[in-house]
Amino acid sequence: MKQMKQQTGMPYKTLCQTLQLSWSSLKRWRFRIQKSEAIVKRPGPKKVEPFDPSALDAEIERLGHGRKRSEGTTDLYQRYRFSVSRREVATMVAQVRQDLLADQRRNLRRLEWQRPGVAWAMDGTEYDMVPSGKIYLYNMQDLGSRYKFLPMAGAHPVGEEIAGYLSNQMDCYGAPLILKRDNEGNLNHAVVNTVLEEFLVLPLNSPEDYPPYNGAIEESQWEVKRCLRDKFSLGLPQYQNHVSVYAEVAIHDLNHRLRPCLEGRTSCQVFFAPSNKSAFSKRERREIYDIIMERTDRILSAMKQSGKSIREAAWRIAVESWLKSRGFIKVHTNPKVSPNFIPFLAHK
Repeated sequence: MKQMKQQTGMPYKTLCQTLQLSWSSLKRWRFRIQKSEAIVKRPGPKKVEPFDPSALDAEIERLGHGRKRSEGTTDLYQRYRFSVSRREVATMVAQVRQDLLADQRRNLRRLEWQRPGVAWAMDGTEYDMVPSGKIYLYNMQDLGSRYKFLPMAGAHPVGEEIAGYLSNQMDCYGAPLILKRDNEGNLNHAVVNTVLEEFLVLPLNSPEDYPPYNGAIEESQWEVKRCLRDKFSLGLPQYQNHVSVYAEVAIHDLNHRLRPCLEGRTSCQVFFAPSNKSAFSKRERREIYDIIMERTDRILSAMKQSGKSIREAAWRIAVESWLKSRGFIKVHTNPKVSPNFIPFLAHK
């Protein structure tokens, strides 16, 4: 600031306004320099009690860490409130939580889909960055090619609307063998299940509270949101009234983006290549269903457990086993896996 004042001749107040710097902060810093004190100090009361950092680190690691929050953080701060600020504790807990999530991601098993037309994934997300309020985006993607179908954008759709959307897409592009979805009520509506039965599509639901199982569509949602945000940032008039059109344009742009994972091709090229796409007759679909059901029953008898969640887990294992045996997927696993890791839950 001294150099800028000498070069420009402007007073300090004017320089602070130009740099959007608080004039009171500058005065406080200059006063501290004159007294040979630290220029920037931590806010809040000073902590007086000594503590063992390694003990605090160990307690932080033992907290119940979730994806966004850590259970027990408030009680931990109360024990160390005379030694560490709340802000410092929150920063340390957030760093440990991020490290644990990063380790978990490295240990996940990742599925690489080899052919388009075998499996689609569908999921919904909220988008609240428009002045008119919150909108809902329901995207569907072919997993083998990453080809994204035209989305449903606007109000929260009911089961009948999703059923009609699925029926239209399958009539237009041909039905996949498998549809991956989460456990939302509208995605599991009776009418939706009727459409899947009509086209002989096998449903594959994610485990409860485990979004990484359908990780490909989660990443797709992020791509669409970022593309939409870029288009909204252009500031075109009344864009909030044409969200569906912007969503379709975003999908078009993403489908024609060159992707290294597709050997430099676009999703559109891979999905519509006749030599790549898999198709299944009704007879083949029934035979596949019978094979997978038989494997599911064998898994259940070996597990010697019962219940809806156990049966769904066995179904997921049987589906993955059949897909792998037919060469429709490749499974990539980090060799260093935690002994407490549940294999059938880590399915992307």
